[in-house]
Amino acid sequence: MAFTATNIAKARELVERARSKMTAMREHSEEVIGEAIAATEVGTTALAFGYANARYGEAGELKIAGMPLDLLAGVSLHGISFMGGLGKYSEHGHNIGSGAMAAYAYRAGSQLGRDAREGRGAAPGTRTAGYFQPPQPRYSAADYADVGAEAPGITYTVEGGE
Repeated sequence: MAFTATNIAKARELVERARSKMTAMREHSEEVIGEAIAATEVGTTALAFGYANARYGEAGELKIAGMPLDLLAGVSLHGISFMGGLGKYSEHGHNIGSGAMAAYAYRAGSQLGRDAREGRGAAPGTRTAGYFQPPQPRYSAADYADVGAEAPGITYTVEGGE
C-alpha cells in the first residue's frame, strides 16, 4: 500500500469510525454495569436483612425502638439520599434503601398471606368492614311500604347475561 493522500485519508476515517464505535460500546457497557451493580446492591441488601431477621430477630424480626430495622434503614437511607447526604454516592444509598424496604415488604406480605390462609385475616374474595362503615339507608323498607313504593337498594334483579 502506497502512502498517498487518499490512502492516508481512508486510514484516518477508519480509525475515527473505530474510535466512535469503541466510545459507543464503552458508554453502553458502563450503563449495563451500573444496572448490574444496582440490582446486586438491592438483592444483596434484601438477602442480608432477611438472614439477619430470621437468625437474630425475635419472632423473625429485628426491631429498634419498636420499629422493624429493615424498614427503618430503608426509609432513613432514602431520606438521607434524597437530601444529598451521601453526595455522589446517593444512588447507592437509594439502592441499599430499596433492598432494605424490599426485605420488609416481603416479610410483611408473607405474614399477611399466612394469616389469611390460617383464617386470621381476610380470606381472598371476602369483604371486610374497616374504619368507615357502609352508608345506611335513610328510610326503612317499612317507610317505603307506607307510601306504596319499593325501597331502593334493597333488591337487585339481574336479567339477561350470557
